[in-house]
Amino acid sequence: MRSGEEFADRYVLKEVIGAGRGGDVWLAHDTVVGQDVALKPEQTDGEGETAVRRLLGEPRTMAKFRDHPHVVTLYDVVAVASEADGGDADTYWFVMEYVPGGGLDRHPPVSPEQAARIGAQLADALVALHEEGIVHCDVKPANIGLTRRGDAKLLDFGAAYRVGGRETITFNGPFSYTPDYAAPELARGSVPRPVSDVFCLAATLYALVTGAPPRGSEPGERESNDHREDTDSEENTRSLRHLQAEQGFVELDTDAVGPLYPALAAMLRRNPRQRPDATEAKQLLEDVAAAGPRSSKDTASALGGAAAADTLTKRRRRPLLAAALGVGAVMALALVLIPGGDDEDGKPASEDGQGGQPGAQALIGSPHTANVCALSDTSVLDQFAGKDVRKDVDYGNFDRCDVLVEVDDETRIDVKIRLLQSAPPQGAEPFRTIGRIDIVEDEAENDECSRLLTTGGSTGETVVQVRVNMGEGSVNGGNATLCTVAERAAVSAAEVLDAGPIPRRASAYPQTSLVWGNACKLLDATALSVVPGLRADVPDAAIANWSCEWSSTVDELDAAVSFFRDQPGSAQDGTVLTLSGYRTVVKTNDEGDTCSALVEHHRYQGQDGVTAAEMVRLDVHGERPAEDLCGMAKDLAASAAARLRAR
Repeated sequence: MRSGEEFADRYVLKEVIGAGRGGDVWLAHDTVVGQDVALKPEQTDGEGETAVRRLLGEPRTMAKFRDHPHVVTLYDVVAVASEADGGDADTYWFVMEYVPGGGLDRHPPVSPEQAARIGAQLADALVALHEEGIVHCDVKPANIGLTRRGDAKLLDFGAAYRVGGRETITFNGPFSYTPDYAAPELARGSVPRPVSDVFCLAATLYALVTGAPPRGSEPGERESNDHREDTDSEENTRSLRHLQAEQGFVELDTDAVGPLYPALAAMLRRNPRQRPDATEAKQLLEDVAAAGPRSSKDTASALGGAAAADTLTKRRRRPLLAAALGVGAVMALALVLIPGGDDEDGKPASEDGQGGQPGAQALIGSPHTANVCALSDTSVLDQFAGKDVRKDVDYGNFDRCDVLVEVDDETRIDVKIRLLQSAPPQGAEPFRTIGRIDIVEDEAENDECSRLLTTGGSTGETVVQVRVNMGEGSVNGGNATLCTVAERAAVSAAEVLDAGPIPRRASAYPQTSLVWGNACKLLDATALSVVPGLRADVPDAAIANWSCEWSSTVDELDAAVSFFRDQPGSAQDGTVLTLSGYRTVVKTNDEGDTCSALVEHHRYQGQDGVTAAEMVRLDVHGERPAEDLCGMAKDLAASAAARLRAR
């Protein structure tokens, strides 16, 4: 084929504008309609109806979105017969909308705000695809074009996957995705899912701003010292890219992406269930685009206040192991603070917490009198509740407050706010600031999404943690995105902490309450010896010594003692015993790898007149039969009950 030739008695070839799997892509002029079009050749991967049906899967998919403003339009498919094959068609030419901007891989970098505008348009296209059960699987700069008006168009559906099907819509090789942009589940060969496209889109937007994907430049396309890398080096680079893709590794230059960072960080989470869906991604990107260009000062505030302002003059790259969202997902939000100033009897050195630097003493004061529930504003969670949002102040240890978000009759989201003692991850950096409180993304395990709110950076030690998960017995997550709940809870808590200190409880705990006790002193070395290999001299104590945990060198065993509040247990919950005069319930978890003994200290009238109880909880976990674990838990409970009686 040559420039100037007429194709299919209608299209006059002009020039080659790209290359596809089936050969050169031509710019041509449609003499009937009078417009330029793109002609893309595709060849069948075999013979027979199956091969043809598979090849035509792409245009049939594109035809579903003919009227979408951000999906390239397919006009026609022209079959070209080969005389050598007896007249049977072996090449099909897709007659497509010509996007003069070409693939964005050939364009110079754009601003974060421009990338956000392009991203919001592409996210809108993905919403349409996903509603039809289609996953694009290969969103990248080369598959995005710009019209003359600057609007984005999603190109090339050759790797598209039909959700619920057993294969891609069209024939693909073993690596139909592009490793530098692929979501980890795609790289690992798992079934593509709609949020896989969200990851690819975020990686693409990062490349549009910085000029390179978050895993580096394309293998085989990078030049060094004005010459190509040798073949071995290219192969090693490809292997590294595939490994990084499988692990979900990305590295973000926070300075370069500026206001885009929060959205990209959410979209690039390693766990697909923790990512926003395309609709939510669209909203995140529209918010950035609507804000317009920011000054250096504004960008510094968005990235983390004074700490981030320094990054505007000092470029850095930080690794982000993308973590986040879905049914069963657990989200953690933590506030890193400086250790408190309580004296030995648990009373605060400064009850109002106003003196000194803005650390734990200033913002928390004594944990014994702090109103942890004040860190949660239920109104910010109203949009996720189809029925009700309420606080449950009579569950768990004294270091926490729960908020229950009733989505519907079968679905509940649990938000847990808890005081802890720990340090933030090394090298953690803020991506948003609320006054003097920095919000930091923390690496999380699967099915988790973590946020750290810190006043002291890496030097902070006391943590306020917020965890969000689906309530027990919930059927599904509804439309509420748990990571979005965590984000809203993070901002709400940060606002309270910035105003600080945390308000005091309206009424003090009675002197008989376990809150004034030390759970760690309920078990000594002799009591702990019932758990083989336990390191009794190395406890992991929580804030105010309301809980302690010990680890063993045998059978992955560990033991914990903590204070606990809940409605009194019954014989239906487990085995009921009496230990040193205290009613005790012993039960195993569903997996059978943990046994708990709850020693009931006293009952009281809780919220809404419901009977609640303060208890001592003993947990033994490990790779032993459940009866062995419960035997150890009972022995620990007997020791703790005896010590309680002696108080």
